[in-house]
Amino acid sequence: MEQTYVDGNESSSSFDIRRFLSKIVKNYCWFILAVIVFVGGAYAYLRFAVPLYQVAAFIQVQPPNDAATILGGSPFSSTGNTNARNYPDINGEIFKLQSASLIGEVVDSLKLDVEVTTKGRIQNKPVALDQLPFVVTIKKRDNKKQSPFYSLVLEDQSYTLQAEKRRSKGWYGQPLIIEGDTLLVQLNHSPEAKQNKVWQVRFLNRQNAIANYLGRLTVSQVPKGGMGMLQVVMRDEIPQRAQQIVNVLIYKYDLANYIFKNKALRSEMEFLDNRLLTVNEELNTQENYVRNFKASNKINDVSSSANQLLTSLTTIDTKKSDNDYKESLLKLIETNINTANGKEERINVPGLQDVDLASLVAKYNDLVSQKTTILEQGAPLDLRLPPINAKLENTKGNIINRIASLRQELATSNNFLSNQERSTSGRFVSLPEKEKDYIQVNRLLNIKQSLYVFLLQKKEDKNIEFASSGILGSRIVDWKVNGLQDPKPSLIYAAAFLAGLLVPAAVIMIRFLLNKRIETPAEIYKATTLPIAGEIAYVGKMNEEMVMKSGNVSPVAEQFRTLRTNISYLSQGAPNKVLLITSGISGEGKSFISLNLANTLAITNKKTVLIEFDLRNPTLAAHIGADSSTGMANYLAGEAEMAAIIQPVGQSENLFFISSGTPLPANPGEIILSNRMQLLFDHLRQHFDFIVMDTPPIEAVSDALSLGKWADSSFFVIRHKYSLRSSLVRMNRLYEDQKLPRPALIINGIKPGEGFNNVHGYGYGYGDMDKMKKKKNKVRTNLKIA
Repeated sequence: MEQTYVDGNESSSSFDIRRFLSKIVKNYCWFILAVIVFVGGAYAYLRFAVPLYQVAAFIQVQPPNDAATILGGSPFSSTGNTNARNYPDINGEIFKLQSASLIGEVVDSLKLDVEVTTKGRIQNKPVALDQLPFVVTIKKRDNKKQSPFYSLVLEDQSYTLQAEKRRSKGWYGQPLIIEGDTLLVQLNHSPEAKQNKVWQVRFLNRQNAIANYLGRLTVSQVPKGGMGMLQVVMRDEIPQRAQQIVNVLIYKYDLANYIFKNKALRSEMEFLDNRLLTVNEELNTQENYVRNFKASNKINDVSSSANQLLTSLTTIDTKKSDNDYKESLLKLIETNINTANGKEERINVPGLQDVDLASLVAKYNDLVSQKTTILEQGAPLDLRLPPINAKLENTKGNIINRIASLRQELATSNNFLSNQERSTSGRFVSLPEKEKDYIQVNRLLNIKQSLYVFLLQKKEDKNIEFASSGILGSRIVDWKVNGLQDPKPSLIYAAAFLAGLLVPAAVIMIRFLLNKRIETPAEIYKATTLPIAGEIAYVGKMNEEMVMKSGNVSPVAEQFRTLRTNISYLSQGAPNKVLLITSGISGEGKSFISLNLANTLAITNKKTVLIEFDLRNPTLAAHIGADSSTGMANYLAGEAEMAAIIQPVGQSENLFFISSGTPLPANPGEIILSNRMQLLFDHLRQHFDFIVMDTPPIEAVSDALSLGKWADSSFFVIRHKYSLRSSLVRMNRLYEDQKLPRPALIINGIKPGEGFNNVHGYGYGYGDMDKMKKKKNKVRTNLKIA
């Protein structure tokens, strides 16, 4: 038999996408069932879920100067400039609108912590409080407590309130105390009032109500609406109530801003009033002092010459200060240049008035930036550095020369100013002493007057701002009431359909990844180089355990004939009389293979003996109806002779059987090493053409390894979708260590459509189809024999 093999050391852990997809296709019914279940669950959810509707309001947050502009603004400030809009921080305003404190005020204002519903056929329907025929108020003993659902039934003069097994009766307008809470119900005599109608009332925890509506609120900036445009979205079971919530929310938001702003304005106005009183007192005092000074010294006015002299002195002082500032700038530039020492830094000297020096400093900074960039790139030997260093030295020299020139100019200017100051001071000294004193006191009076006028202007600004702060709030530009938003049927059904596909796929994927059993021929070819002697298909229930008979042309019978032929080719002309059949673990069908292989050989007129060497858990004798009282255990123990343990099998003329015997030995691993074993095999080789040994699994006990020295060939039975891939690794080790002679594989229990060469689910059907159609009695499958 020709077979292609893959190196056994090749990794078999790669993901087989084709096999995974084939499992998906084979389990399509589970996908259909999962989709039906999930879509049905989605339908039930949509049937019982309370729908939410969405209401959106587009509001424009007013800039602070808008209201003041309406009043004409202030003549003393830039508030009247309509183009200078100082919009507030939009993120801050969004945070305010979504704050829990503001939502709490809305909950308290609209009594959103009171929930009223009416009973429906499938689900309760929420009702807005303003649509009720009654008004209910409650004063809670504990705000953190949440009440159960109360059933409220209205009557003519009274009402009944029931929760679980407790029932209370109250009268309209009179308080009713329930579990410490004071409840008041008043009938508003609405024409929609229906007597004996059941209303479901529940009083929510205030914090829970705030959290509920806070989760339904969304505030965002409108991308194309400008800086001050916001979108306020509220979702609720009742669209009218959602619109009320948005209206109250905006009102509370404007009110909070108004209160905060007025608080700040009042504080500023109070400060200005106090300051004006103080400055007014100081101004009166200074005016009285000037008046008394002029009266006592008989001075009506100061000469204009004195004022001119004083003005000249002030101008000279200003110019000298300007020269000192320029000198400090020159020193700063000179210090930066002289302290560089090869580590030049940019010169940041603001206020350079000399154009030439500023140009040189800018050139110097540009060269320093180029050098710093080259050094930061890690290239100290860069060819660009020498020219830049040369230009830096040249620029430094030019800056030093320009600084020297400027210092000469400053020195000349200071000398001139000093001469002017001495001349003017001499002229000022010659003025009368009383006139100089008068100038000083009059100067203080002018200062107080200017300060008083400035404070009056600021107070007028704040008065206008205070009057305008209450004129305009946030303006609602547009409303948008959408239909059903949550839950969305299309989205729910799409998610359910997707889940119906993904959940079975995930289960199949997990089982696929965790599956360690042999399923495809590729897994066998990748894991071992042992030849495959035969492939036996999965057998349904048959009327006999021995499926191989001379007239049987079923698929399994043909596969056993192929196995028989392959065994002759595997021997390659060497003696091949003793065949050892074993497996990795129990349940892989080695006893079934042993029985039918032995009968397959016997059908060809070859005298064959089948030996049951499983001395721990024998099953063959019971399956073929043989006597198990005397067998291998009795012979090895010296209790029976060789001729006594060999018995013919009535179903086949050339097939003989040696059972395990009774009682089973306590030490089967040692008893099979008896010297009588050699005598037995010598006798069997002389009198039989084939000897088939059914041995225990090699991963459980070592009996098969001990019996291997009497075998010519050994066969490992692996069962499709049952044997572990790790069993192939153990078989490879046994093959490498040469512990068993000429090992080969027999694949048992192969299900159709799995890609094996000789298993396709059909047979030839020559001459035996009518007989097979008449079979009615079913027995256990071949996989359960082992």
